[in-house]
Amino acid sequence: MTPDLEALKSAETFWNVAADTYEQKFSGTIVGQIRRRVTWRELERAFKPGESVLELNCGTGIDAVYLGTRNISVTAFDLSPKMIALARDHAKAINPISHPRFEVLATENLDTLEVGPFDGAFSNFSGLNCVDNLGDVSRDVARLLRPQGRFLICMMGRFVPVEIIWFLLHGKPRRAFSRMLPRRLSGDGPLVIQRPTVHHIALQMRTHFRLVQWRGAGITVPPSYAEKMAIRIPRIMAILAVLDQRVGHLPLIRSMADCVILEFEKI
Repeated sequence: MTPDLEALKSAETFWNVAADTYEQKFSGTIVGQIRRRVTWRELERAFKPGESVLELNCGTGIDAVYLGTRNISVTAFDLSPKMIALARDHAKAINPISHPRFEVLATENLDTLEVGPFDGAFSNFSGLNCVDNLGDVSRDVARLLRPQGRFLICMMGRFVPVEIIWFLLHGKPRRAFSRMLPRRLSGDGPLVIQRPTVHHIALQMRTHFRLVQWRGAGITVPPSYAEKMAIRIPRIMAILAVLDQRVGHLPLIRSMADCVILEFEKI
């Protein structure tokens, strides 16, 4: 793929700044931890101890380190040097069985990699929503995977009733329905956010991958910016977390999720 260098530089600057508060705003929140447990379960089901996995948009390395504690070897990339520095620090602190390798690289530059082959790959929590062409990503990832390699991606949902209700109750109707736009600027910075449907994602990737299954996460739990409320109702949050895990595979209901987790297999 031919990356837009100016756009990549703006994205790098944005994520370098965001790195300082990323744990506080998402990973360290009750809701963030609930979301992550759902994705971890899917990753553990797809990838087994002893396998090697590629991670795109690894952020502060939480997922790579977690898989490392399960003896899964992860080579992880992110365009933000600050994120990669934090990821390396996190790995040193946890000292997992299999120590991840963290390097600075934008997803748009995957075609320059000479590593692998890997047993699988993944991208968690909407990193690929910031990429213009999923078809190019699928081509570059497929080149690095073994035959029948799995590729798990977590993308933003398009229709999220919990979020719609939240913003309507707070007098923000434009925010309430903003996700239904397929493409828009991030409210926090210069990023252009793509919001394709599951059908459109599968269409973009069909040359190199087939969609095996998918589920939703964040159907019954409130959004991460409702953390103050979540802290006050821990027992209710625990019940909602269990319910979220159980209903995430159900047709129709899974389409109402904050994020969707799709499992692809290399053709």
